[in-house]
This record gives sequence, C-alpha cells and structure tokens, in this order.
Amino acid sequence: MLLDFIELEKGAGEAMYLTLSRKIQEAAEKGMIKSGERLPSIREAAAQLRVSRTTVENAYVRLCIEGWAESLPQRGYFLQNIKKAPAPHPEAKTPAQKIRYDFSARSIDMRAADANLWKKTVREVLRNTEELISYGDPQGEQRLRTALADYAYKARGVQCTAEHIVIGAGVGPLLNILCGLIGRQITAGFEGTLFSQADRIFRDYGISTQTLPSDRFGAEITPLRRSGVSLLFLLPSSLPRISATGLSARRNQLAAWVREDPARLIVEDDYNGELRYYARSVTAFQPKAPEQTVYIGSFSKLLLPSVRIAYMILPESLRRLFEERKRWYNSTCGKVEQLALTAYIETGALEKHLRRLRKLYASKSRRFCEEIRLFFPDAGLTLYESSLAVGVTLPLAVKTEELCRAAAARGIRILPGKSDGEMRLCFSGMTENEFAPALSALREAILPFSEC
Repeated sequence: MLLDFIELEKGAGEAMYLTLSRKIQEAAEKGMIKSGERLPSIREAAAQLRVSRTTVENAYVRLCIEGWAESLPQRGYFLQNIKKAPAPHPEAKTPAQKIRYDFSARSIDMRAADANLWKKTVREVLRNTEELISYGDPQGEQRLRTALADYAYKARGVQCTAEHIVIGAGVGPLLNILCGLIGRQITAGFEGTLFSQADRIFRDYGISTQTLPSDRFGAEITPLRRSGVSLLFLLPSSLPRISATGLSARRNQLAAWVREDPARLIVEDDYNGELRYYARSVTAFQPKAPEQTVYIGSFSKLLLPSVRIAYMILPESLRRLFEERKRWYNSTCGKVEQLALTAYIETGALEKHLRRLRKLYASKSRRFCEEIRLFFPDAGLTLYESSLAVGVTLPLAVKTEELCRAAAARGIRILPGKSDGEMRLCFSGMTENEFAPALSALREAILPFSEC
C-alpha cells in the first residue's frame, strides 16, 4: 500500500500525527508519492499504520493547512504542490563521445536478422498458454536440448545427448555455472586472444588466468605444457582462414595434453563456428576429447543479439555433478525464447537462415576487404570469418590500444588487435554503403601516427 514505507513509534517525543505528517512530506519530496496521488482513506491508513483515525485525520488536516494536500468532497485527500528536494550536485563529467561508426561486434546488419519469422514464431509460442503457466526446467527445456543435440552434431560434429546440455541467457551465465562446478584451485589459460568476459568471471571466482603464446593454429603446445594451466580456453572463432590439416594436427596435440591428466579441462567457446563461408567448415574440437571438453555455442549473430540464448555441453563427469545441484538453480533463459528457438530449429528455419547468412557475409567481406585496401593500401589483412572481422596490420610502431583511443576520440569504435599496429574491424553491423565513409574517418583518426 501507499504508506508501507512509514513506521511510527510511540513515545518518540513527538506527537504521532506530527510524525505522520512529516514523513508523508519527506516521502513526497523524495518522489515516493507523486503530486496528484490520492492518499489512503482515514480508515485504511489507520488500519495499515495501527494508529487511531484521529491521528491520521489530524495529520491529513495539517498537510492541507501547510499546502501539501487538498481535501476533495466525496473523493478523499490528494497530494499537491510538492516541493522536491534538490538532487545532489553530480560531479562534472566529460560528455561521452557519440559513436558515429561502430566496427565492434555489438550489432548486426538488419538484413542478417530473420526478425519477421522470429516474431511470428514467438507469437505462436505465446498462443500456447498451457506451456507458459509452469516454471521451466533449470537445465533448459527438454525439447530444445534434444533439438540442440541434433543441431550441434550436424553443424559442428559435437557428440552429446540432451542430458549433457545446459541452456543459459548467454555465455556469461553459463560460465558462472561452470565455475561453480570446477572449483577454484586451478589456473585457466587463453589461447592468443584474451576473452575479457570469461577472464573477469574466472577471476571473480578466484581462478587465476593467463594468456598463452599462440600461432595461427591456436595455443602452442610447448608453452602450454610449461604454463601449468589445467583449464585451456579455446576461441576457434578468433583463428583466421587456416589449413584444415594443420589445425587437425594441433588439435590432436591438445587432445593428448588434456588426456594426460584427468583434472585437466578444455573449454571451447565455438562462437559463430557454423558461419565460415570461404574455408571448408572444420568440425569443433569437442569430438577429439568429449570426456574432458566443455563446448559452448550461441545464437546472437545467427538470430538477433537481443535473443540471449546459449548452450553449454558438459562432459559426463561435470554432467553428473550438475545433475546433483540443478534443483537449486533456475534457468537464466526465458521459457518463451527457448520454445521459440525449438520451433525455429525443428522446422528447418535455422538451417535455411544459416545458408542465407553465409552468402550475405561472403559478399560483405569481399567488399569490405576491397574498401580497406583502397584506404589502407600498405596494411596487411587477415580475415576472421567466424568473427565477421578483418585484422588490419598497419606498418606503424604504435600500440594497438593507442589506435583504439585515437579512433574513439573521433567517434569510431574498433577492436584491439593481437599485436602492435593491428586493429580488428568487424563488419557485421554495417551496410556496404557505410564502409567507405567509416574507413575514411578511421584513416583520418590514425593519420597522426603515420606522421610521427
């Protein structure tokens, strides 16, 4: 009720009606009661506050006398003329630079969004209210997990059953679940590129992290063995176009490494793994060592970034541990979205949409690389298909972080590269018509570095 925030104590040294009147005024100044809002009737307020009606009536009359309220015949008492307390003076802040061109991976091209069919699928789910009136499975809806087990095998060669899959609202919530299962007395290593979100979550759980030396096939074996890490985090989407033979050989070495110690674990975040459109699609690492690999897949770039659905496939040992604990969990992913994705997969819509995306992104990447060569003719280019990005290495002795800061100062958001002089430009959220003006502005932003 409206006056729930008020507590009245007898014997506080002030008449009860004065205390009530003062507290209503304070609440009005803080915005807890708004101008024109009706106060509870004298009978209701007295019962709620456990005071006499006379106390409430006297408080209301005082509010009217002081101009805080008015009494309308047959209607009750209403707050008016509220004088809000001045807000605390905020510290002066430098206004944030408006982003004109976004080369990060925060959005997608509207043509890549199957928004109409997705909305239609969601509406169909909402019509079936029988499925919506119950809580969902904390592990994720059974139908979706069954559909994902089949999808993951066909799309990425991943071996699992529905019982090994956990659904979450993005990679972050799933990593939180994983950290609760694996404990703290471990060290996690990232191959090449640090995944800042995973790094932050690991460290929040007391898990130490480090970045491992890597080449174009991923983490190098000799440094890995010397590092002492027991959890290796793979980011296959950060790898450029590579030789399938060379990658398979490296994966065989990683599989041998993880099997040397039952306490070791590999986490494979196969972000956009099914989106390769030039190189021959290579299966996921997980089939190499399914008994010691956690596989994570997501749909942000395949559907819409706002559709927060990801799935984690646990090896048998962790699956059993999760089974013991899952009754204490609630699913972080909404049931409606889960059922909609189930229908989207079962009807073949996702497979059809994926084929369309491969054609779209193949065309966009060609055009993007052509434009980059016009504006940065001396730069080296590396296409990262699954990340929908191009690594641009400039012949400049400048830190990649400095390039990011210089671009941000001009309203351009870019991603840091792996080495000095390199920046990573994601083209997923831009149309082809934006490429030229965006790259022209970026060239102007970093021009001072070439003049040094």
